[in-house]
Amino acid sequence: MGRKSGRYRRSGRGNEWEREKQMRKAVIPFVLSMGLIAVWAAPAGAASTRAEYIAQVDPICESYKGPELNDAKAFHRNYKLWGRTATRGTLKAFARQTHRLAQSLLAWDRLHSSMTEQIAAIPAVPADAPVIDTWLSDRRQSDAAADAAASALNNFRIGSFFRLTRRADRLERAGIQAIADFGFQVCGYA
Repeated sequence: MGRKSGRYRRSGRGNEWEREKQMRKAVIPFVLSMGLIAVWAAPAGAASTRAEYIAQVDPICESYKGPELNDAKAFHRNYKLWGRTATRGTLKAFARQTHRLAQSLLAWDRLHSSMTEQIAAIPAVPADAPVIDTWLSDRRQSDAAADAAASALNNFRIGSFFRLTRRADRLERAGIQAIADFGFQVCGYA
């Protein structure tokens, strides 16, 4: 069979060039819409007052509140099953539940990290920047500890898992304490 161009060739299953063209037509609107969403979601500019900063950040926290609560519930449900399987289940069931628990912690951590980075993209008022930087730093360190805890659990390093989850919890509470009197309606609460 002859070549249509230097790169494509007709095959028995249809024209590859036409399929690529159709795929581009399907993908281009999706890519463009994602670009528009990214531009729309980006902050218009730095807030000039604390109230403006809170008004920009609180809706981000509000939008993550439901999904983060669902991930937390899934983690706690898997944690209870993990404990039950450890005492009453088989070794295979325990291993399976251990991996399930690690995956639920990782999902929760990824959502938390995503929210942290979205908040970090909004510049704080210069007078409040040290407080916000401390809060975001504590959140990032908490995310790193939770990620390491999930990795430790996946490798059956149970002692490290407990140590790292305690560290992540301690850092998260320190971050919340740092902004306790900042004025957030949603973000500063566990």
